[in-house]
Amino acid sequence: MRDMTEKEIGNLIEEWTWGTLIAVDENKPYAIENTYGSDGKHIYCGSMPGGRMARCIKKNPHVVYKICNAEKDYREWKAVIVEGEAERLTKKEDMLFAMRLIAKKRGLPENHFDSIADIMASNPEEANCIRIPIQNIGGRSSS
Repeated sequence: MRDMTEKEIGNLIEEWTWGTLIAVDENKPYAIENTYGSDGKHIYCGSMPGGRMARCIKKNPHVVYKICNAEKDYREWKAVIVEGEAERLTKKEDMLFAMRLIAKKRGLPENHFDSIADIMASNPEEANCIRIPIQNIGGRSSS
């Protein structure tokens, strides 16, 4: 096992499409799997408006985002963890930027999630479209 280089970490974030958003609910950890996008400076993701994760982040914005890639037999694996303070996006243009990054990463038309951004922007207090700065980051690899 070894630490990943910055380039390897960036490559995994760029290549992979799925991760785990981890927050704290009162005094207990809470996690959800979701898809994400990145502009190289932030991880953009979200959860159900008004849902448990949205409530957690409102109360405590400190989160962890974990991205893993492992072979079925675990001979080879890579994992990246981003720790930071989630910033809730409340402006429609910021939400559209995030949704379009996610659509692009998933190979969908750029405006595929625009209707979701419209719904979230109509009630930004309940929305949970977030960005996490890629600053406090680490990665480990099996090889």
